[in-house]
Amino acid sequence: MTAAHILIRGAGPIGLACALFLVRRGVPARQIRLDPDLHQAGEIPPHLAQRVLAVSEGSCQLLERVIELPLSGRIRRVEVSLLGHLGRTRIDAADLKVAALGRVLRYGDLLAALRQQATLLQWADPIDPPHSECITVHAEGDAGDDASVRDFDQAALLGEVHAPQAPSALHDVAFERFTAHGPLALLPLARPGYWSMVWCDRVDTSRERQGADRAQLEAALHDRIGPRLGPLQLQGPLGCAPLSRRTRRIVHQSDQVWIGNAAQSLHPVAGQGLNLGLRDAFELADALAHADRLGTSARHALQAWGTRRHADRLATVRLTDLMASSFTWPLARPLQSAALGLLDIAAPLRRPLASRLMFGQRS
Repeated sequence: MTAAHILIRGAGPIGLACALFLVRRGVPARQIRLDPDLHQAGEIPPHLAQRVLAVSEGSCQLLERVIELPLSGRIRRVEVSLLGHLGRTRIDAADLKVAALGRVLRYGDLLAALRQQATLLQWADPIDPPHSECITVHAEGDAGDDASVRDFDQAALLGEVHAPQAPSALHDVAFERFTAHGPLALLPLARPGYWSMVWCDRVDTSRERQGADRAQLEAALHDRIGPRLGPLQLQGPLGCAPLSRRTRRIVHQSDQVWIGNAAQSLHPVAGQGLNLGLRDAFELADALAHADRLGTSARHALQAWGTRRHADRLATVRLTDLMASSFTWPLARPLQSAALGLLDIAAPLRRPLASRLMFGQRS
């Protein structure tokens, strides 16, 4: 059987990573067409280039197979707590015997590293002779009209925070603080003493905060985070993004497959969206490369991929949905506080959660 031609639609990190994973697994670049190609992709908009991505250790290991990771912040520990309650838990890299739980990268830096590696290869041209079988990989970043949508009635206030008096021991710590109306996360950036802020709350509240007096907003942020980092200074402009979960009902059919945000876009709690998309891309590349080596149908490979990915996708969607909504339930907060306290003193209970967040649902 003639080898399948693979068309990858989408010029973002998931699409390029999938292409590079395919080549690493042995599929010739001349069998893979990028749409748009590298010359048509254009400049990265500044606001998108500065967007911050939480990349788990498992995803870092996947990316390091094809690129050198750009400058990033290191997450050595994650501290999870409830505003107004004593219970908290700390997930440390030492729990899983790894150097870091993950990294915090700029979208533009990651995309530039992937593009740089991709330019070293000769990809298929639109005028290349047709193959007997063509597979289209959708990585455009939009789940489309087929998506099931859940609106959390939340928006994320996005910005950067400088804590000039923060102890150096906290420079590589990420904080996830659950409030009555949504989670507040601080992710350590590469520059010591700087964190990326993702503050989720009701839509009207988040919009009001975006235009609020900086001193008052910094005081409110300090009130929710607590005194450990010292005074907090907001840096640069603030963004505001409404939050919903969109999951495509059909992620593979016939000769088409959807991965990354084209398959699902998640609430940012726990930072699982990009990581789930990278696992989509890596396992898809593995399945298609296996079919290419054996000379078997790539369409059958898509079916096997869909079956294999179902558990991880479903578990990740349910986990983020639950975390985004359940911590806003007032009657559950005492139980949640006790559960966090129990996790903090029982390492064997923490390890499955830490492993799940780093590597996904393993079948």
